[in-house]
Order: sequence, then structure tokens, then C-alpha cells
Amino acid sequence: MKLYAGGQLDFYLLQHRSWVELELKEPTRLSALLVELGIPLAEVHLVVLNGQLVDLQEVFVCGQDEVKLYPAVNGG
Repeated sequence: MKLYAGGQLDFYLLQHRSWVELELKEPTRLSALLVELGIPLAEVHLVVLNGQLVDLQEVFVCGQDEVKLYPAVNGG
């Protein structure tokens, strides 16, 4: 699975990289995987799975999936 962490979410990935590849042996609940990686779920605002907007709490991911995470955007 390929995981992209947008904005400040890359802070939580190894070496602060925005893209990482993870090997999954079976379908895994995305929220559980993010907790395991140390990414706070409260900081994830949008989740895109294979080009489709999905609900973080509902989605399972597999080995060939591409997941993009985005935090809330603040501006002034």
C-alpha cells in the first residue's frame, strides 16, 4: 500500500517523508493502521482511497491501494 501524508501529517512518518510504502498481508482497517503508525486520527481531515473520498473510520485497505491523507487547512 502506498500512503501519502499531506501538510503537517508527514511529521509523523519515518524521516518525515510524505510518501511511504507499506506491505499489508491482509485487508486492514485504515484507522487502526494510522494509530499503529503514530498518526493522530484527529488530525486527519480528508482521506482519499484510490481517487475516491472515503470515511476514515469505515475503510479497509489492501496491498495495492493508494491512500492520501490531508489535514484540515487553516488560513487567514
